[in-house]
Amino acid sequence: MSSKFRIVFSDVDGTLLNKNRELSSATIFQIRKLTQHNIPFIMVSARMPAGMIHLYREVPVDNPAICYNGALVLKSIEEKMDAKNILFSKTIDYNVASSVFGTCRKFDLHFSLYTYNLWYASKNDEWRLREENNTKVKATIHSNLEYKISELEKDKQHIHKLMVMGESMLIDGLYNHLVNQFTGKINIYRSKDTYIEITPANINKASGCLILLNHLGLKPEQAMAFGDNFNDIEMLQLVNFGVAMDNAPSEVKDKAKMVAPANTDDGVAKTLESIFKFA
Repeated sequence: MSSKFRIVFSDVDGTLLNKNRELSSATIFQIRKLTQHNIPFIMVSARMPAGMIHLYREVPVDNPAICYNGALVLKSIEEKMDAKNILFSKTIDYNVASSVFGTCRKFDLHFSLYTYNLWYASKNDEWRLREENNTKVKATIHSNLEYKISELEKDKQHIHKLMVMGESMLIDGLYNHLVNQFTGKINIYRSKDTYIEITPANINKASGCLILLNHLGLKPEQAMAFGDNFNDIEMLQLVNFGVAMDNAPSEVKDKAKMVAPANTDDGVAKTLESIFKFA
């Protein structure tokens, strides 16, 4: 089976990383083997580039990256954030971003905005700290994000992701409000019961993978992908061989060709080893 796969895509959190949110030595070993055989291993995540670069460097490999669930596709994780390196970039509508921020401020929820490789947070709180620990990236605290949004619009800088964090009951209410008000204008995704992640409409991990495949002259039939959550479903269905992790919800497993051991049990590494039988 292995010979037909020319590229491997993988979600990061809950898929590639272990319970300590790290790459295990077994995972690094298998990615290195792929690299030696000229098979690019591409991380596909809701994270910003700065939240992925340390993982690429641990291998070490300088490959393309699909960030913000497909809203930003880079030819190289190490190169500058310029027109030469950005393969694709799409913004969230600035008015929508302002409106979401206004609602969050009213309910005293944490609001984060991501643009290219910058992360602006509305508050210096426990949520910011938690996310900094998870992603190894520092936020810039910006008390007036409404002003920042208008500045980004004036400079034609894209807003790739918004994230709202707070107690689950408040997040429930906000999620329903956003779905009612903005369906079709943004992608609204509940990554945890205390998190809402918002990306541009009509963008997902599969669209990001397709853009990169076209750029590399490869077809979905030549690709395999790993994922563990609802925002991975389109990607798992796009490729020839979609692999869901054992820790994935049953609806995600149903859409995959295979179920791998859990992320806490080196599922990606074990599957790569069994499929790519490199000497």
